[in-house]
Amino acid sequence: MLLPLYEAAEIKIAMDTLIFDAWSEGGSTENNFTQAKSAKNKIVASNVAKLSNIVFPANTYATLDISFNFLTDKQDNKESYAFHVIQRDTSTDEIIGGETYLINKHPRPTFQAEAGTDKEIERDESITISAAQINEAAIYNWYDPEGNLIYTGEDLTITPDLTKIYTLEIISDSDGYKDYDEVEVKVNPYKIESLVPNPTSNLVTINYKTEEANSVYLMIVGTQNNTSNNYILDPTQTSITLEVTLYDHGIYTIALVCDGILVNSKNLYKN
Repeated sequence: MLLPLYEAAEIKIAMDTLIFDAWSEGGSTENNFTQAKSAKNKIVASNVAKLSNIVFPANTYATLDISFNFLTDKQDNKESYAFHVIQRDTSTDEIIGGETYLINKHPRPTFQAEAGTDKEIERDESITISAAQINEAAIYNWYDPEGNLIYTGEDLTITPDLTKIYTLEIISDSDGYKDYDEVEVKVNPYKIESLVPNPTSNLVTINYKTEEANSVYLMIVGTQNNTSNNYILDPTQTSITLEVTLYDHGIYTIALVCDGILVNSKNLYKN
């Protein structure tokens, strides 16, 4: 099956500031585009797409750049395409300008963008997410959930405060072919920060972060016996001191449960 150009390739329309401002002042009217990573850019989403009500002052010169990046997961046997840009007068619909692009596509080995498996980290923890190399010269771009380019390179180190999905874009240097992948970095906002002292023989202070939870409790479970006790916590507080004198010697799991979900745990050693 032969694909239309807008499906086989990412067709990006990049407006300069003058065109973008004129289009915005005219009401930002559009048909059959999707939003690109930049507000001034659009992606063609149909055989016919239109930006309307762009009003220029007299003797105005502006630039509209168009790029074609074929997608590795949309390859077919078609090798040539024509793409027409037509400028029409709004009131009469008369053609007053335009350009025709002839695009030749050559067969090439495929590649896939791979951003790695989803990650889970604690708040304030840094992590590096890495793109798998495609074994040819290429550009590796990373975007945040809002579509902002935040890094160019194979390895991105981040310290997110919230769960986010990051997008990897790989563009081949040789012919502009590109592919995308996503990776989710899930941030656990709740954690047990420390058990002090550990080991202990009588008292232990448990420092924790749970300020965003509605209900919180600790479970103390003996790994070598049948001990199991729960302690309700105040989510607005950051520590609790427990008496463990009567606990048998051994190892205990201190588990933090927030809104019914076990989110974090540490081992306590009882002397």
